[in-house]
Amino acid sequence: MLELNVDKKRFVDAIQNGLLQARDELYTSGTLTNNRIHMQKWDYIVTELKRAFSTDDRYAFVPLDRGLFKPVMMFDKESKTLYTVMKRQNFENLMARKAVTKSHYIDALLDYNYGYQEEPLQIDIFDDHGLFSTNAELQINDLKVNIESLLGADDVTRYVTIVVDFTGFSLTDAKAVLCSKWLNIIESDAWSEIITPSYEDTVVQAESEYVHESSIKDRITVEPKVKRGLA
Repeated sequence: MLELNVDKKRFVDAIQNGLLQARDELYTSGTLTNNRIHMQKWDYIVTELKRAFSTDDRYAFVPLDRGLFKPVMMFDKESKTLYTVMKRQNFENLMARKAVTKSHYIDALLDYNYGYQEEPLQIDIFDDHGLFSTNAELQINDLKVNIESLLGADDVTRYVTIVVDFTGFSLTDAKAVLCSKWLNIIESDAWSEIITPSYEDTVVQAESEYVHESSIKDRITVEPKVKRGLA
């Protein structure tokens, strides 16, 4: 199991609080449409993470400018571990890649796990050293320089991805994952057991069960019993 010197409960609670903040913003906005809500969830998540850990000087939070989306890196100065949070579907899409011509920010971060990673098992079948194009490798190297400049540190020893899943505004799963450059999972740590179900989750589940039971009852027809008169 992946050993981490971080308060997992505080981490998970901050993500949940961020989702609830985004929900409250949506409910009170009064706008006709809410197309911004996906990005807004992440804005609140990373803001709540910073708020939760800001009292401890050992952590630094640094946004990484990637155009439309700005992931936030959380750096633990004590353990020299770098964290980012990613949605499960996006993580799985990256793991399913066959070749890389344009780098993702995670490609640069995964290089910090060099001391933990091993060559892919299928190296004899596929040339995984050719996974990244020359252009992508240049982008990755430039991004690493940018990351270390933003952090003010060149002694990052490992990078951990916090992979989360949520339905609507409810956090449903979370795990910490240590990956190799080839996105092979080296170690992982499930955090799902420390997710506290929100009151809203309980209400929605109860309503769902009630509707399901009611719909079944509605489909049941009871023939009235009529007592026949005597001849």
